[in-house]
Amino acid sequence: MEAIIERTPKRVVVSMSVRRWNRIQQLEEAYKLARIIKRSMKQAETAPSMTVEEAMDFLDKL
Repeated sequence: MEAIIERTPKRVVVSMSVRRWNRIQQLEEAYKLARIIKRSMKQAETAPSMTVEEAMDFLDKL
């Protein structure tokens, strides 16, 4: 259970259990990771294809 303690146009102060806060933090991290994965999948779809030799050369340069 959470309760809004104070609310302004730019900020909300709430009171909640530590367990709920930790769960919200986990969900936020999972959301950020999902956005990164989705963005990288779009980049992979638009990237030009490489031969095996080109890919190996690219990895060696890293």
